[in-house]
Amino acid sequence: MKGMILAAGLGTRLQPMTNIMPKALVEVNGQTLLELAIKKLLKADIDEIIVNVHHFADQVEHYLNNNNFGVKIHISDERKSILGSGGGIKYAQSFLDGDEPFLVYNVDVISNIDLLDMQYLYQNSSALAILAVRKRETERYLCFDDAHHLQGWKNIKSGEQKGEDGHEYAFSGIQLLHPELLNRMPEGNFNIIDFYLEVAKTGTILAYDHSDGEWLDVGTPERLKKAVNSKL
Repeated sequence: MKGMILAAGLGTRLQPMTNIMPKALVEVNGQTLLELAIKKLLKADIDEIIVNVHHFADQVEHYLNNNNFGVKIHISDERKSILGSGGGIKYAQSFLDGDEPFLVYNVDVISNIDLLDMQYLYQNSSALAILAVRKRETERYLCFDDAHHLQGWKNIKSGEQKGEDGHEYAFSGIQLLHPELLNRMPEGNFNIIDFYLEVAKTGTILAYDHSDGEWLDVGTPERLKKAVNSKL
C-alpha cells in the first residue's frame, strides 16, 4: 500500500521555529516530525511514500536525500503554489493511482492509532474513505449518523454548519482513501472536508473512532512541549 505525508504547510502556529525551517523538520525527542510520520507508516505496511513540499522545500528534500528510512520516498513539489488539504492529494494522483487504497497522514500528528486496524475496517466495508476521528474538544466537528457515516460538519464558534447534524467527532488528520476518489477531485487548492461532504451525499465516508488511544496535534509550541513529555 502507498502512503502520503502532508508536509507542505507553512507551520505558522509554530513560529518562530518555522521562520527558518519547515514544520516537518521540527524535532520531538531527537526525531523530526517527518521521521516519526515515516516510521508510523512503515509499521502499517506502507511500502512506498510520497511527501508534498512547499515551505522550505529544499530543506525537506535535502533531509530525505541524506537519511535512509528503508523505503522509497518521492517528492510532490508544490513550490509554485501550496494546494491545501485536498489539492495536495489530487496533485499526487500520478503516484497514488492504482487498485489499492492509500493512506494520507498529516506530518504534525503524533499518535498510537492502529493503522492496520483502520485498514481492516476499510477492507470490510464499502466505504470510499475512512476518516480517523476522536472525541475531543475543538471548534470544528464532523457529524456522523448512527452507522458512523459522514453526514455533516459544524463550526461551533462561528455557528456555520454544512449537511446534517449528528454524532460529533474531531478529525485526526489521518485518512484512508479509495483511488476512485482521485478522479472526482477538482484541480487546484481545495479543502478535503468539503470534498468529503459532497461525496457523502451519494457514497459512504466512514469514521474510524480511536478515542481510546493517544493523539497529539503538535502544530503549536504548547503542544510540542506536551509531546516531548509524552510516551508517543
